[in-house]
Parts: sequence; C-alpha cells; structure tokens
Amino acid sequence: MRAALHARNGRTGGRWLRGIQPLALLACALFSACASTQMAPQRANGAGSGAEERTSSPANAQRPYSALLPAPALSATAYVLIDPISGVFYLSHNARAELPMASTTKIMTALVALTFGSLDQRITVGADAAALEGGEASVAGLRAGDVLTLRELLYGLMLPSGDDAAVAIADGVAGSQGHFVTLMNTEAALLGLWHTHYADVHGLDAPGHYTTAGDLATLARSAMRLTAFRTVVGTAVYQLNAGASHQAYTWTTTNKLLTSRLYPGVIGIKTGFTGNAGECLVFAARRPQGQLLGVVLGAPDDDARFSDATALLDWGFVVADAARRYPGSGYIAGG
Repeated sequence: MRAALHARNGRTGGRWLRGIQPLALLACALFSACASTQMAPQRANGAGSGAEERTSSPANAQRPYSALLPAPALSATAYVLIDPISGVFYLSHNARAELPMASTTKIMTALVALTFGSLDQRITVGADAAALEGGEASVAGLRAGDVLTLRELLYGLMLPSGDDAAVAIADGVAGSQGHFVTLMNTEAALLGLWHTHYADVHGLDAPGHYTTAGDLATLARSAMRLTAFRTVVGTAVYQLNAGASHQAYTWTTTNKLLTSRLYPGVIGIKTGFTGNAGECLVFAARRPQGQLLGVVLGAPDDDARFSDATALLDWGFVVADAARRYPGSGYIAGG
C-alpha cells in the first residue's frame, strides 16, 4: 500500500488526492483495528516502554544500560533515548503515555510533504496561512500571495516552527489541511505508530491530537533517513533573499542545541510548545561513539527541555561507547 500511495509523489492539489482517498481510509481503518489489538513492537518500530517491561521482569537476568551508569534525573513527563541505527532503546520513561506533542507534529508534516510533494514545486501562500500572523501560533511571517518552493517552505516550517508554513504546505501538497491530515494519519499507520493521531498540521492543541515518546522517536528515526529532512533540521539560520515572487525571509531555528546552547555533534531536529503539551524537544547527535536520538515531552520550562536533552546525550554517549566496546555484556535497553 505504501508503494501505491507514494507513487503519487510529485502531484499536487485535490485531483490526485481524491484518487488515493479509498486507500487512505482503508489504512486508517486498519490502523484503528490494529491499535485496539496489537501491542507496540519492542524495538525499532516503536515502543521504548517495551524495554521497561522486559527489565522489570523478576525472571529477566539481564541488566539495563542504566546499570553501567546511573540514569540522569530528568524533569520531563516522558522521554526516550535510542540508537537510531539499530533501533535499540537505551533509556525510556512513560514511553507509551499518550500526550500532546505541540510543534514536534511538524516532523510528520515535513515527512508527508517530502513523500507526496516535490521539493521544487511552487506553492502560493494563501490567506488561511497568512491569517495565523499575530495570534497564539508560532509563525514564519509568510505574506499572502508570496510564492515559494516546497524546499523553502520546509525551512520556514522547521526552523522558526511556522504554523503558517504548515498550512501553506498542506494546501499546496494536498489541496487542503483536512486532506493533508488524512495523509498524516495514513503515514502514521504505515509506520506502525499505534498510539499517535493527528488532528491538525501544525500541532496546536486539539482533541484527538496526541503521540507517545516512543512513537515520536520512531517517526523521527524515519524522517532523519531523508537527506532533505536532515539538511533542513540541521540548519541554524536560513536566509531567503527577496525575489520576483516573494519578499525576503530570515529564519532561525528554535532548537538552541544548534545555537545558544550548542551541543557538539547535534544534527537537529525539532522543538514544540503549547499550554497542554508543555516544552517538548526531539533531538539527535552524532559522535565517534555512535549516534543518538531522543525525545523529551512535557518538560516544565524551556531551560528544562534543553537540560534534559543534554543530560540524556551526555549519559547516552558514555553508555553507547561501553555498549560498542563490550557488545556481549548482556546489557539491554530500559532502566
């Protein structure tokens, strides 16, 4: 089914979307059925909390990675830390708790845009996108009538966390926000994100809009495989000069691990905040010891989410190095 959907890559607007609606609805139906009967997978395809269950069993003689080095004390409601190459979960807490995820939603927005759109397609910013300026939404400052490529809009989406860019992308790629949300939920089903559901394209609080730290790590792991996605989220500042079809824009990332709280080796990826979600962060880093990808949901304030992420990365690289040096040591994820 993924092949049938993704074969539409590069087409825009409602005409082609109507053709895949039956497939999308079928995927969503399968998603709902499976979610009620199937536990989340134990490794790369999605639930770090499965590791928590394994380590809590009295009959399990293996030791968690936290036995190598005490796990850091964190303030977030839920968090995970994984090896994005192998899919192993090093550490997790409340990884299956269904929580609002704020603008980390835009990871899926970008993934769907890259799947069904074309980087060079030109998208006109509509009045619905520009109308978000001046409200509670975070915006890229897009002006109605400006025409930008999808590639350019992705920077406006992921760096300043532009809700207006999310709406412009949804309109340009799928014809409407509603159709785009259908694609987001279809992609969630295809990725096996059994505890994730989208109600909007940008992450503002809404009924039925939630994910888990484990699902979000799986989504981020998938998105980071795409070169275009990695390039965007690893950028600190993007400047777009004025052209015949648009004004000039300068966008700076909200991910302080790439700027004011620079963490050596960080390669992205996305912040988020709403009143219900609290401070959220998905982050990734690469060092000689290996690669790490983490999720923090529900941190109490902006400083805490970056402190939690830094503590997880510091801990994780020590543990990853030990696991690499002693692969037969019997240590497993969790703890």
